[in-house]
Amino acid sequence: AKYGVQPEHFPIVGEALLWTLEQGLSPAGVWTAEVKDAWTKTFSTIQSVMEPALELASKNDIEDNEAHFKQLVQESWKLVEKDMNAHGVTFFMRIFTTAPDALQLFSFKNVADLETSPELAAHAGAVMRTVGSAVAGLSDMQDLVPVLKSLGGAHAKYGVKPAHFPIVGEALLWTLEKGLGASGAWNPAVKAAWVKTWGMVASVMESSLVHETKNILHPGFEKPEDPKERAQRLVQHSWALVEKDLDAHGIKFFMRIFTIAPGALQLFSFKDVKDLEKSPELAAHAGAVMRTVGQAVAG
Repeated sequence: AKYGVQPEHFPIVGEALLWTLEQGLSPAGVWTAEVKDAWTKTFSTIQSVMEPALELASKNDIEDNEAHFKQLVQESWKLVEKDMNAHGVTFFMRIFTTAPDALQLFSFKNVADLETSPELAAHAGAVMRTVGSAVAGLSDMQDLVPVLKSLGGAHAKYGVKPAHFPIVGEALLWTLEKGLGASGAWNPAVKAAWVKTWGMVASVMESSLVHETKNILHPGFEKPEDPKERAQRLVQHSWALVEKDLDAHGIKFFMRIFTIAPGALQLFSFKDVKDLEKSPELAAHAGAVMRTVGQAVAG
């Protein structure tokens, strides 16, 4: 945000990235419709994460760093802990409202007057305590990730599917907004922190869930490749070819941006450099950006 980047720049960057990839990969026959679709979805995901953070940072609502996100999540959770069972019940009732069929996954599916039942209260409280453990674990991600993987895999035997994660995420955010809104503790910065945190938790758990589901359905046999995993593999495989000459692809990427949006050049320190395309300043910056993209692809 401090460099003057705006949300409207994302489509320009996305178009330039796809164009650069097409130019670089087409001669080798690697740029197919499927690879393009995988890259389009990948960039959309990146944009969906970066754009809200950019907008908040532009308004000085939050500092764009991991420690601050963790602090916001952990401090807001302390308010939830004052009545875990009640918030847990609210959370599950929201899930059953948005996805009624999800109730069939639980042992208390036939309980009368579900919302006030001790069965739901007990389960909801246990789940909230698990969430609390994850929130506390944000301070030590190295230890938290294996726990989340184990938790994700364990849910496979209950019939949980990847499609359930968005439902759970929406219910969690809705519950937090309901519980924290009255006290003024739910604001755009806290919401952004929770969205980012849930995204991380869901991505780790979902991967483990999918893996364990394969083992349950077809022990000893390989299930057809998961579409999300295939898209990730296509992106990573195609990027391996780009990495053979990162600087050159980076220069093409930036020159495409400046062709589409000439005003964007004014955001960079090398804006007045002569013979820009051949300048060491652009090459150095372009290479650094491409390496950052590579880190995102690897992750």
